[in-house]
Amino acid sequence: MLEKAGWTLPAGKDIREKNGQPLRIELSFIGTDALSKSMAEIIQADMRQIGADVSLIGEEESSIYARQRDGRFGMIFHRTWGAPYDPHAFLSSMRVPSHADFQAQQGLADKPLIDKEIGEVLATHDETQRQALYRDILTRLHDEAVYLPISYISMMVVSKPELGNIPYAPIATEIPFEQIKPVKP
Repeated sequence: MLEKAGWTLPAGKDIREKNGQPLRIELSFIGTDALSKSMAEIIQADMRQIGADVSLIGEEESSIYARQRDGRFGMIFHRTWGAPYDPHAFLSSMRVPSHADFQAQQGLADKPLIDKEIGEVLATHDETQRQALYRDILTRLHDEAVYLPISYISMMVVSKPELGNIPYAPIATEIPFEQIKPVKP
């Protein structure tokens, strides 16, 4: 695929070139996030195997969010919002210029159609139509390789044994205190 696009690997070099320019891209991440840093290093190593040079940009959280808002990134880590916001609110944010998703989709030829379908999927009450629209939107984004699903963060709970089993809430930021049944000593 890279060869077809004109990115060739010159003899004796590790990085592909096109018209004399190296295949170089930046990957931005929150520098204090150990998981993101580890994933960034793995992506960097994997990309080098195909002849792409990935520069890692680890910055403070506010700088990364500023990059997401104004589109100053080649690649950037971004998480979905999780239940109950996925997929409705998450897709809706793709139409707003201050979100990384909007910025990442700017080069897509069918961006206006994606935005139109997002508006339709949010307004329809017809479940069959909603499923078809979601399928079309997500297929378009997948086919364009805008997103690379690489991780899912698991929830962890640490508690004293006296509290018994601690249930997980469907929303990562909530603790279902009403469901906690302490164990009697």
